[in-house]
Amino acid sequence: MEETKWPREIWAAQPDPDDAEGRHVFSEHATVPRFEGDSERDCAFHRYVDGDIVDSADRYHREMLIASRARANAAEAERDRLRTELERLREDAGRYRWLRARDLDTIQSEGIFAGRTPENLVLNLEDLDAAIDAARHHGDRGNG
Repeated sequence: MEETKWPREIWAAQPDPDDAEGRHVFSEHATVPRFEGDSERDCAFHRYVDGDIVDSADRYHREMLIASRARANAAEAERDRLRTELERLREDAGRYRWLRARDLDTIQSEGIFAGRTPENLVLNLEDLDAAIDAARHHGDRGNG
């Protein structure tokens, strides 16, 4: 079986005002004067694509695939970064919830607690939230 010979060019005809699609023909058909004398199809064709159409299409799709892979890799890297950050934030939130729930008597029985100086007050729950929010609002970073 004879190998299919692909056209090397596409030729396009300027569309008429009433012709939204225009005309496109492959190179061997555009160069044959088969439309001469046919008032409906006889028109001036202009070269639209140079080179081997199949190679051009392969190159285009290969470049699009490479670009898509690069975007996918960047998205996966951002996803991984966000997952890592989310895990870190969950750890911080878990620590804060643990500290926030400490009993006010922790200072008497030793252990970790949150407090306010110089008043020497042990804080928890909503009082701890309010103290932290107030300190953050006033720009007091303390030792943190």
